[in-house]
Amino acid sequence: MTDSDAAARLPVRLTINPRQRQPPAVELLAWIHRRPEYRPVVRQAGGGGGGRPGFSDAVIIAVLAQALLPGLFNLLQSWVDQQRTEASIRIQAGDTEVELQVTGRTDSARLLAQATEALRVAREPGPDAAD
Repeated sequence: MTDSDAAARLPVRLTINPRQRQPPAVELLAWIHRRPEYRPVVRQAGGGGGGRPGFSDAVIIAVLAQALLPGLFNLLQSWVDQQRTEASIRIQAGDTEVELQVTGRTDSARLLAQATEALRVAREPGPDAAD
């Protein structure tokens, strides 16, 4: 097994927060759940206003393998395009967290490249690790 194979199996925690000017025609969670591979790993965060401070009911949490990111980003991009809205994604791998913005102009392949690069950098040992 190569390092890239092992990395593709590492869990990644995503927090997706859509920002909407009006209620969407299709809720993001319902949109994602149309694909069976995401149903068990993508859910609403909290609910009923009793969740973490600053989180609305629109926040979605996912913990999934990095290998599933390309499909999830494509789904997110198609939802953003159809709803004419935007979203922010916080990606956490280990102790490192990165935030990416998704708008109607964001290319899902570029989004995946940004996330992959951020995760790669997070896994690299620091300059002091060579000692």
